Parts: sequence; structure tokens; C-alpha cells
Amino acid sequence: METVKTVAILSPGDMGSNVGRALRENGLEVITCLTERSARTRELSDIAGIVDVPDFAEMIDRADIVLSVLVPERAVDVARQVAAVISETGKSLPFADCNPVAPAVALHMAAIIENAGGRYIDGGIIGSPPGRGEPPRFYASGPHEAIMGQLDGRGISVPLMGGEVGRASAIKMCYASLSKGAAALNASALISAMNLGIYDEFIAEMESSQQGVLRNMQGVNSLGAKAFRWIDEMEQISATFGSAGATPYLHKGAADVFRHVTASPIGHERPETVDASRTLRETVELLVEKGD
Repeated sequence: METVKTVAILSPGDMGSNVGRALRENGLEVITCLTERSARTRELSDIAGIVDVPDFAEMIDRADIVLSVLVPERAVDVARQVAAVISETGKSLPFADCNPVAPAVALHMAAIIENAGGRYIDGGIIGSPPGRGEPPRFYASGPHEAIMGQLDGRGISVPLMGGEVGRASAIKMCYASLSKGAAALNASALISAMNLGIYDEFIAEMESSQQGVLRNMQGVNSLGAKAFRWIDEMEQISATFGSAGATPYLHKGAADVFRHVTASPIGHERPETVDASRTLRETVELLVEKGD
């Protein structure tokens, strides 16, 4: 097995840029292709010290592994884009899809990459970007997972789950169903309490009997910076649960909540622009502004 020295990241957004920085600080060369990327992504990439390779095919040629860290609705298109270059060059490049997708989608992308001559690694990220507490876990599965395992301890943790594609995606789906599903439930309860005119009484009761839950509800303050990325993730969880014999409808509802937040006055925020001085009440009042 070849040694990984150069990692290509698509795309260096909030998670991707911080992962790139961590890998670079741990001795790896980190590259990307910023062609047609937003000014924000370019800035985050520059701050992280990631090298921009303007030609996509050249980036693929230089990379020892590609990490796809995007929003799930772009995952398959990027896999196809990488597969096209792999097919043209004949390079058996490892491609790790680390996006929150259903196991069935992971299997579909595996076929795209493998049929082109590449090596597919199923990935699932759990945790915050590097530098914000404990290193994130990049769960990996599939026959080529050991290649991804070389990144373990370089600013990220890489638990290996065995040789079957879909296992890493499955643990991500189950975990996010709780963590992000709870965020949708918190937002729904707060919006409903405000619209029903019992917000203060509701908060008082939570302070009395559910202090831990109320602390978690503070996360609604920053939900506008994340909701747009979580809409399709909830749809992926819905599909996963439906295929596993559970109801798909719970997380379809969560997707609707995140659509509401995205369309609200706080939906334009990003992690670096969240108003840290805004109270929870003020956030909920802004979410109610859009009310249906």
C-alpha cells in the first residue's frame, strides 16, 4: 500500500478547511481546486494554508487520496467528476466520500469510482471541525479503508469499520438522526411556544425540570449557519431509516424545519458571522418572523 503524502480536499468549507489545516500541520501536503468556488471558500482555504491547484485534472494527478467533504446534494456529482478524470488518466486513485449520505448512495458512488478504475472509501464524519474540542472521527469502511487509516492521529481520528461499503455512512446517519434531529425538535418547540404565547412559561418549566435540554436548546442560536447544509442530510436519514424498517417521516419533518430556518432572517449566517450577542428569545423571534 502506497504512503499518503498529498491529500486533495473537495471542498474546503468550514469542515474541509479545518481538516485541511489539521492535516497540513501534521506533515501532509493539502491541495484543492478552487475553480468556480465562492469567495468565502477561497478565504477559508487560504487561511488554512491549503494549496490551490487551478486545474482539476492536475489536482487529481498530484493527490494520493481525495477527501470529498461537501453537502450531500453535491456528493454524487463530485464523484462523477473525479471518476471522469480517473478514467482518462488510468490512475487508481483512492476516493473517500465523507459526506452524510444514505448507505445506498454510498454504494452507488462506489460503483461510479470503481468502474472508472479508482478505489472507493466510504466515510462518515462525527464531531466538530478540528480545533473545536476533540478531533472529529472520520469513520471509514470498504476494502480500501486502510488507506484512509493513514490519516489517523493527524488532527483527525479514523476508526475503521470493516470491509463493507455503507457501514461508515450508516453510523453517520444514525448518529446525526439524534444530534441534528434534536436540533430540529428544539427549534420546533421554541417556535411553537412563541407562536402559542407561552414562551416565558415554557422556558421557566424547562429551567425547573429539564435544565440539560434547555442548555442544548441554546444551539438554536447558531442554527441559521448550519440549517442549509442539513436539509438534504435529513432527507438522506429519512431514506436510510425507511430502508432499515423504521419510519422515514420523522426526519422529513426535520428537513422542513431546516428549510424554515434557512428561509428565515438568520438563514444567511455562517459559523464566522453568527451574532454571538443575540439571546435565544431574540433568535426565536426572528424564526417566528417568517411564520407560515
